[in-house]
Amino acid sequence: MIFIVIILSVLILAALIGMFIAYYNVFFSPHPNSDEIEVKPFLDDMDIFNGIKEQAKKLSKVPCTRVQTTSYDGLKLSGRYYHQSDDAPLCICFHGYRGSAFFDMSIMGQFLQNEGYNVILVDQRAHFHSGGHTITYGIRERRDVLSWIKYANERFGLDKPIYLFGISMGATTVVMASGLNLPDNVKMICADCPFSSPRDIIYYVAKRWYKFPNLLWALIRASALVYGHLIIPRNITAANAVKNTNKPILLIHGEADYFVPKEMSEKIKQSNPDCVELHTFPGAYHGVSYFADPERYISIVRDFIERHK
Repeated sequence: MIFIVIILSVLILAALIGMFIAYYNVFFSPHPNSDEIEVKPFLDDMDIFNGIKEQAKKLSKVPCTRVQTTSYDGLKLSGRYYHQSDDAPLCICFHGYRGSAFFDMSIMGQFLQNEGYNVILVDQRAHFHSGGHTITYGIRERRDVLSWIKYANERFGLDKPIYLFGISMGATTVVMASGLNLPDNVKMICADCPFSSPRDIIYYVAKRWYKFPNLLWALIRASALVYGHLIIPRNITAANAVKNTNKPILLIHGEADYFVPKEMSEKIKQSNPDCVELHTFPGAYHGVSYFADPERYISIVRDFIERHK
């Protein structure tokens, strides 16, 4: 009997350790104390990485005001507000998985300010100055978009046009928010390299990058539930979110994206081709389509905004 108890205890302990390792690698986001610009290289092309880093440093020196709101589940959400004009539309921008607003939104954030728009660069939940430690791949983050819209409408009024922007997980965040009955003053959504659903990307990354075998998918889901109190449903997807939206959505994706395959954007577009338009960039890796063809990238974004103001 004692032997059986010992064996069961060892198995339970091993399962808990395994679940924690899975949670830490897939869902956990520690709040870093270091400079937000000092990120580790994630690109093979160091010229592009250094170019983004230099732009991020420039953006970090632009004067801004720290703003805050509260999530539906009580977390403090933080961001930076850049004011250009009282009459200008407001752009709310969401960065990617374990990314930062300065780095991930360095190009788009500066472009939008140069175009004369007011901008909020959001720290997503579980990142930097926002609360929480569990990344939920858009499941909870999509509802944080509503919190930021509510903040904006209370501060600036319901007649203030709002444009939503996101990259990588931030792109999925704003696309999935399109299914949440957004107010009329949200005019458009621009998403660079979104994934089609939390389940799709977790499974893809766990298998390709962490080399988790298929049998450990159950362990990953269990780790989310035990340590992050997170259920990963099948029906909460970017593709489902856009089916009934009336918001125009721009998708941009690199054709050489090996982290989030461009087929995921194609899947989103197929769900509602009347509202979703997709532009792909040959040779572009994850989140760096701008560098493949800066003029075309800016032209696409500028034209989309002009058509849907």
